[in-house]
Amino acid sequence: MSASAHRGDHDVAFYEAAIENTVGLTASAGVLTQTVDTDGPLPPGRYLVQAVGLGATQVCWVHVGPYVNGTLLTPLGPTGPGARRFPLTSTIVAIETHILRGYSDRVGVILNAGAAVSVFLSRVSTEARKA
Repeated sequence: MSASAHRGDHDVAFYEAAIENTVGLTASAGVLTQTVDTDGPLPPGRYLVQAVGLGATQVCWVHVGPYVNGTLLTPLGPTGPGARRFPLTSTIVAIETHILRGYSDRVGVILNAGAAVSVFLSRVSTEARKA
C-alpha cells in the first residue's frame, strides 16, 4: 500500500461515535456570544448543536468560523442568513455538524429577539484513526 492509500472504511466513518464533552453558550438578542478564548479552539469532530427553550418567533443563528485568539467571528452580530451560519427555531431545535480545525473551530450564537436561551455544543464523535 502506498503512503497515499487508505482504507475504505475511513471514508465511511471519518468520525467515530463517542460521547464526548459539551460546551454551553447563552444566546441573547442582538449580542453575539461565542466560545471563549481561554478554552482554545473546539476539538475537531462531529457535534450536535441544540437550542433549549426557543419561543415561537425566535431564531437562534449559529455562526461558525476559524478560531483566532482575541478575534470575534465576523461579521459581528447579524441575525439572518449568510455565510457559515444556520438557524435554530422552535421547530428546528438541533442540527449535527462537523467542526474542522482552522475552518469552523469557533462557534457563536445570537438571537433575533426575545429572552435568552441556552445552546449546547456536544461533541458526539472523535476523529477516526487510520490503521
